[in-house]
Amino acid sequence: MITLTITDDYRHNLKPGEHEALYFLFTSPDGQVHGFLRTLLDRDAVLELVALHFGGRTWVHQQRTALPDPPLPASDASGAALNVTCLEPWQGWQCRFQATLQEVGGGSALQAGLDLTFAATDEPACYGYGSYQQAQQDGWLTGHLSIGPETWEGKLLCYRDHSWGQRPMGAASAWTITCLPGRFYVAVVEMGSQVLSFGRFLTSAGRFVPVRAPQISTAGEGWSIEDPQAGFDRWLFQRLAPPLVAYLGLAGHEDLRDTPQPGDLYRDDIGPALFTAPDGSKITGFLDQARRLK
Repeated sequence: MITLTITDDYRHNLKPGEHEALYFLFTSPDGQVHGFLRTLLDRDAVLELVALHFGGRTWVHQQRTALPDPPLPASDASGAALNVTCLEPWQGWQCRFQATLQEVGGGSALQAGLDLTFAATDEPACYGYGSYQQAQQDGWLTGHLSIGPETWEGKLLCYRDHSWGQRPMGAASAWTITCLPGRFYVAVVEMGSQVLSFGRFLTSAGRFVPVRAPQISTAGEGWSIEDPQAGFDRWLFQRLAPPLVAYLGLAGHEDLRDTPQPGDLYRDDIGPALFTAPDGSKITGFLDQARRLK
């Protein structure tokens, strides 16, 4: 894993062809309220994405806008409607949104708002792929959100990514990311006949150690994950709610919709999952599965 600095949690000076992304994935313990917030920046523009399942329906917002001149402070990675601001590096972020959300499938559009504060519950871990670096961290989002007349207030389980550099889009044929905040974060990436894996898990001694060769297999209505080489015992998991769907193209191109379009490289299914521990206890976490379309 890569050693992080305090300033790594601020925006970076991007070179041509590089991108930077701030990503917050969240869920209530029962999966009835879940979604993600994301800003994706290049040297000239920012793409903001909001996906929210709330009140039994799924809502999205996305728009690309030019970066302001003069530029925002390095602690600010906001778009036009989605404000994402660092309160304290690797400790706290403020996420605010005020705009219209469109129901997936062409339904109604309603005014929506959210004000959520991320508080970290562990130290971040950073993984590298050439010049691209991805920091991952667990925590809670606390605050409130609303869509039309419906409101919700409380704490949401969350993990976040902060990544920057040259994004290696197109090399993978599929990937699966499992995250159980406070317990483990494991990514398994299929690259043709090769498999790349990274992540960490909490040992019985209370410290995080890297995974070595995690294995994901189908199991009943879901899957299992284990890493015998690293001493990571077998967990079962399955989706807790229908996933949010994103389509990914070349670096910097992402869309929230329910059908593919020309230029899409991947379909990415993202959402809450229910994990069953080796001792039989059940805990809510996250599952992100993507596959290449062509």
